[in-house]
Amino acid sequence: MSKLITLDEAKNTIAEKMKDTEIVSFVFNDLSVEGKNVFTINGDRTRLTDGAAKQFSEMISVPFPYIKRSPNELVAMNYNYHINDTPHRSLNAVFRGGTVTSFSELDLPNVEHNDVLDAAANAVGEDASIKHFRINDSGEMGAVITTDEFNFLTEDTPYYGGVKIKFSDTWATHPVVEAYLEREWCTNGSTTQIDNRKFRVRGYSRDAVVEQFAEFAGLAKQQIKPMFDGFIHLRDERVNDVRGTVLRICQENGIPTKVFNRMMEYWSGEGFRSTFPNPENIVNNPTMYHVVNLFTYVGSHCPDMSPEHKELLIAVGGNNALTHHDRCNSCGTRV
Repeated sequence: MSKLITLDEAKNTIAEKMKDTEIVSFVFNDLSVEGKNVFTINGDRTRLTDGAAKQFSEMISVPFPYIKRSPNELVAMNYNYHINDTPHRSLNAVFRGGTVTSFSELDLPNVEHNDVLDAAANAVGEDASIKHFRINDSGEMGAVITTDEFNFLTEDTPYYGGVKIKFSDTWATHPVVEAYLEREWCTNGSTTQIDNRKFRVRGYSRDAVVEQFAEFAGLAKQQIKPMFDGFIHLRDERVNDVRGTVLRICQENGIPTKVFNRMMEYWSGEGFRSTFPNPENIVNNPTMYHVVNLFTYVGSHCPDMSPEHKELLIAVGGNNALTHHDRCNSCGTRV
């Protein structure tokens, strides 16, 4: 169960993590590369974190898997060719503790972590607090902002809801704002995105970006209770063919076969079944509630699955609760 912290505690963590941050602008004419993680910027030799190295490769359109398996000499030759080809291109190098942890484009707005937290928390409610808070050396922050209003109790488990945000102060990852619901006994998380809206950054001012965080958080907040109600409703929908229904949902959402097979391993395992007060029902009386919880359980707990696939599974779980579709109880096809 995730620790609950206050907004001020989160800000203190941010201040400690970001205290040695320095942003250095440079043009490619003042950049040279010695290896995967060793650059000279404005005449100063410096090291890159693995995250920064991956980001740089993507920014100059060199596949990172190729960089990882290539020797340093070949990487340096490849990078320096691209650098010399665009000598007037500009970037920011973000140093934290003397090491480059990320890069950023000069034309993107400067938005601070506290700006984002304040905007989202104010939209959620005056008594907002935070769960699942994290921030890494690259400045990538994640949090679920919640209030007592979104604590739900059913006969088998408590739930809590909130607004989930992801943000990078260098825009290394695109901002995420979505509704979040967690079944606390098993820490199954589920999410739903905001329909027909795209978060914009390029060409927007700092204030406009912060206003978007507030707006999107307000929209996500409105989806929390309907998502919970949808989960509870799924308990009444019997499923005759669990494997067929799970496969159908996977196919509808582009989930690969290897992930489907891993999910079915969990369905038969004691770990998943132990999260229900009457685990015998999974065998004798399975419902869509069990099926959707399989998606969220695997997405929240599987250690050997890619982050992208785990996020997809918890999103599928949330969307199946919020945007409910009647299904054939034999094959799982929408009806």
